[in-house]
Amino acid sequence: MPSFPVRASSTPGARVLDAGCGRRTRLAEHRDRISELVGVDIDAEAGAENTALDRFAAADLCAPLPFEDAAFDLVYANFVVEHLDAPEAAFREWRRLLRPDGALVLLTSNRANPLLAIAGLAPDGIKTALKRGGAGVAERDVIATRYRANTPGRLATLVAAAGFAPAEVAYVATLHRYAERKPPLAAVLRAFERCLPPKLRSTIVAGYRRV
Repeated sequence: MPSFPVRASSTPGARVLDAGCGRRTRLAEHRDRISELVGVDIDAEAGAENTALDRFAAADLCAPLPFEDAAFDLVYANFVVEHLDAPEAAFREWRRLLRPDGALVLLTSNRANPLLAIAGLAPDGIKTALKRGGAGVAERDVIATRYRANTPGRLATLVAAAGFAPAEVAYVATLHRYAERKPPLAAVLRAFERCLPPKLRSTIVAGYRRV
C-alpha cells in the first residue's frame, strides 16, 4: 500500500494519534520516526492490549476527545471510518487535534466497489462468518459497519467540509485479503479487481492536509 504514514510521520519527534487503534497498529514498524504514539478506541480492552502505544485513551471517536487543540502532527485512521456513526464529527475533531501543518492519513473500505456494496447488505452474522472463514478474523474484532462516508465522492465532501485538502488519494485492490485462507478464491478476487476502474477498487488510501 502507499507509504503515506511513513512520509507523514517522518519529521523527527512527531506526535501521532492512532484513531481506532484496536489491539495492533501498523505504525509500530515506524516507531523510529515517532516520538509519542497515542491510541484512542472505544474498546478499552483492545486498546489495553496494544503494546506499541505510549499512551491509550478509551473514547468514542465521534465525540470530543480528551486531548488539547493542535496536539498532534499526524492523525492515522486505519479501517475506522466505515464503523463511525457520525464521520463528519470525527473529521472535525481530528482537525482540531492537528497542528497547522499536520496531516490526516486514512485507509478505508470503498463501498463504490460492487462486491463490497453487496456484502454491506448482508446480515452481521453472515459478514462475521465470511471474515472469520476467509481472512481468519476473530469474532471479537468484527465491528458493525456503517458506511456513512465510504464512497470517493462522499468521503471527499466530508473531509473538505471538516477543513482538509487532499494531498494524495489512491485506490487499492485488497478484496483478495478477505480470502487469505482460500487461495483459489483470493486469485479470483484479485483478477476481478484488476478489471475495475481505480475508483471502484476496494480500499481508499488517502492523505490530507489541514487547511
